[in-house]
Amino acid sequence: MNLKKIIDKKDIERRIIELSKQINKAFQNKHVVVFYIEKGAKPFFDKLSKYFEFDYKYESIGVKSYEYDKSAQLKWLKKPTLDVSANVCLLIDDILDTGQTISKVKDYILGMGAKTVYICVAIDKKESRIMNIEPDFKLFDVKKGFLVGFGMDYNEKYRDLEDIYEIAL
Repeated sequence: MNLKKIIDKKDIERRIIELSKQINKAFQNKHVVVFYIEKGAKPFFDKLSKYFEFDYKYESIGVKSYEYDKSAQLKWLKKPTLDVSANVCLLIDDILDTGQTISKVKDYILGMGAKTVYICVAIDKKESRIMNIEPDFKLFDVKKGFLVGFGMDYNEKYRDLEDIYEIAL
């Protein structure tokens, strides 16, 4: 596989600090329930949450879906268990692509009684979007390409790379 570095780990760290300031401002004086989607969002959550200055509790959740099948049901590998009743929630994922998975997860959390669900992603691939959903917070916009590193994988490979690469399949 041919990997082409598109985002350096130093740029990721710099943007995480900038983004954390936006998030801290938005959630100042609020109690927030934070969910991150396994496995991809864990590195992003781990780095970002170090800078959180608001009151929060968190939990990892696991889902599987087939992004390009609009009728596909979400398969829960690990459902949310934290009480979200009338709470503000922050949903963190590695990438917002078609928007199908994150839309379904957001709807599920709202159905649990959450007041609001904000979306935070490392990568926003808007050109791939088929659902009407946008992130509230994002690190980077990427137009196209299959990405790996910083939590994103190809067949469970390359997830642990600290930089973000485009992979030629």
